[in-house]
Amino acid sequence: MIPTEYYGDNTRWFIATVVSAAAPVGYEGRVKIRIHGIHSESNLDIPEKDLPWAQCVLPTTEGGVSGIGRIPRLLPSALVFGFFVDGINSQTPIIMGSLPHIELPSDIQLGQPEEDVGEERPEGFFNKVSAFLNSFVTEDIRNDDTGGLTGTILRNRQKVCIQFFLNLGYTINQAIGITAGLTTSSRMMTGRDGIASWGDERYKNLKTFSNDYLLFTTQLQFVAYELRGLENAANIRLLNTENLEGRDGSCEVFVKYYLREKKKVFVKNTERTAKRLKDRL
Repeated sequence: MIPTEYYGDNTRWFIATVVSAAAPVGYEGRVKIRIHGIHSESNLDIPEKDLPWAQCVLPTTEGGVSGIGRIPRLLPSALVFGFFVDGINSQTPIIMGSLPHIELPSDIQLGQPEEDVGEERPEGFFNKVSAFLNSFVTEDIRNDDTGGLTGTILRNRQKVCIQFFLNLGYTINQAIGITAGLTTSSRMMTGRDGIASWGDERYKNLKTFSNDYLLFTTQLQFVAYELRGLENAANIRLLNTENLEGRDGSCEVFVKYYLREKKKVFVKNTERTAKRLKDRL
């Protein structure tokens, strides 16, 4: 018999912000949320560990059983809407979908005071980024790695990568450091072990992440998914970088802590690539 709280006219809707997508064992496919109007924005009032893990509705085209079908791909800071399946008890949140929004970067992400961003992002920079996207060829995002990438495709992928991470709130130096690291690792080729040369276990996670795992844009999303989840320690280090090169610069941090590459020559090659990318801007 179904308990009465799961049936009736006491539906409660909510808007929430995703704070974590790295669900523990047994909670796969769930995301931790901070519900607007219920949970304070302050971790001092309601620590993140006390926030609920919400289940996500998937389309009926997915398998619906463990191990089959795609998992939710929400990232931290996503704005979502849903309802409490147990009505007025409000203990079992279900997410129905996400709402598009623009996430403004924090002072930490900017790496400098808000009024000083012009020095980090030179005048005319965003006009150049728009030009990047206007010149981007849709077919270039597909997996055409069998004979290596042409120079045009590689440059387009680098441009889109920089724009992608800028849109997520990273600074220009952080976005260039990530892009340079991926370029040194794979020359932006999506085949083999992917654009980050993930290795067997992480590449397996990429395949679980999406059936379109060979698409360049999907692999960019997976990098962001890892940085906001299982690779959050690398992400914290990256968000606290200000410089592009040198000790604890974005190139070194991304290479050592996300790509897990310890060779000094790898860092040096990444820094050379980053300098070329920045000069090209």
